[in-house]
Amino acid sequence: MELIAYWRLLVQNRILVGLCTLLGFFASVIITATTTPLYQSKAQLFVSTPAAALDISTLATGGSFSQQRVKSYAQIINSPMTLKPVIKNLELSLTPEQLAQQITSSAPLDTVLIDITVTDADPLLAADIANAVTDQFGKTVAALELRGMGSDSIVKVSTVQNAIAATSPTSPKIPINYALGFLLGLGLGFGVASLRRLLDNSVKNEDDLTGTPLLAAVGFDTMADEKPLITQIGRYAARTEAFRTIRTNLQYLRPDSPPKVIVVTSALPNEGKTTSAMNLALSLSQAGSKTLLIEADLRRPKVSIYMEFSAKASGLTEILASSKSITPLLLKKNIHRYDDSKLDVLPSGVVPPNPSELLASHRFDKLITVLRKKYKYIIIDCPPLLPVTDAAIVSARVDGSILVIHAGVTKKPQFTGARDAMLSVGSTVLGVILNMIPESSLEYEYGYRYGYPRYYGNHYLPYGSKKEAVTGYEPRAEDLSRIEREDSFQHIKGKRFKEELMKDANPGVKSGKKKI
Repeated sequence: MELIAYWRLLVQNRILVGLCTLLGFFASVIITATTTPLYQSKAQLFVSTPAAALDISTLATGGSFSQQRVKSYAQIINSPMTLKPVIKNLELSLTPEQLAQQITSSAPLDTVLIDITVTDADPLLAADIANAVTDQFGKTVAALELRGMGSDSIVKVSTVQNAIAATSPTSPKIPINYALGFLLGLGLGFGVASLRRLLDNSVKNEDDLTGTPLLAAVGFDTMADEKPLITQIGRYAARTEAFRTIRTNLQYLRPDSPPKVIVVTSALPNEGKTTSAMNLALSLSQAGSKTLLIEADLRRPKVSIYMEFSAKASGLTEILASSKSITPLLLKKNIHRYDDSKLDVLPSGVVPPNPSELLASHRFDKLITVLRKKYKYIIIDCPPLLPVTDAAIVSARVDGSILVIHAGVTKKPQFTGARDAMLSVGSTVLGVILNMIPESSLEYEYGYRYGYPRYYGNHYLPYGSKKEAVTGYEPRAEDLSRIEREDSFQHIKGKRFKEELMKDANPGVKSGKKKI
């Protein structure tokens, strides 16, 4: 994994990594606070072999003998033979085995020195134990060397350095513990984030589409539930621009024969396919194209709810179930205009008991043939592909299909299963809309964030900011002129000027002067 990949992993999982880091740090604080401070006292012994001062060879032999003895003495210095008298003299409530765990000894290489270290929660007691051990160890050595001999000891143990009480504890080491807890928490966060990414089998970016074109990446919008349609939000909002991108990509996808009748579906429910179909149709109509939105989801229709049509409004079901020929009068009766836009909508109508049979009928084919002659674009909202076969039936009769994927939720096998279901009936998959992408992924997976400044009262806010005053932000001149024009039109009575604002999104559409 490259360095930039680790950075993206950190940014996308910053909450998880931050929580793990804090957890590790606070755990180190708690462990440090509950750990009993320990103090160490050190003493040093010198081991020698008495010899005549002028006998050089004897001195060398004695020194070599002492070095050999020191290695063994360092191993037995905390033996019961030494510690039992120490416990008795100091009146300690410990066993020799317990006291031995507090005493460590070492012999520096090529020396006749023995270092003794005693660790205890009481610094004065640690020093007393170390001094008592050094005094007693000389007697222990004499007893060992003279056992069965009855003469003076050939080895002499002298105290070189007496132990003194320590003024500061040797453990816990607070800075090291805190740093270690921080680093371990950070490592744990990275590990969990990497494991999540490794085990995550969802579609997250264009690389997971396995060659299927990406039409647009639509970021997650907290206002989408309240305002699902792009006509309900700003003209320069990121979601609006995303559907303009889809519109442009569709127009240039096949320049010689652009698709006119397009199915919009998804692999599973709740992936945003209905709102995507509506917003795509609205975006096409705003560009001046005569567009029709057909609600072919005859099982759980929602277009009428979002666009606030009457629940009793007639629509596709009535046309397909009717025995009358498809005439302009029948179409006019069932096709409705959405507000003051140029978008025509054919709602689902009454929910039928046999939706698959109606959509697979010759009458549906004939309806599409008639509508092709009346509209430049026909967007068909269909049910999800994996639960039911309605979308596959319809996609076989149109120019192409668009698959809406909930980024980070839809699994790769679900995406490939839905795509293969359309390909198996001969449908052309025009591309994929990655929907509801988290903000961090939208920025770091796709490398940009788009949006004009938004205007609230007297404050100019860059896209992504909250509705608060931002100091030091200067809007561009072209953005300022757009905002001033928009405000001036808001004070002019008449809906025709709103159409002029919509046409501003497509400079190629000419508009004449309007009377107030």
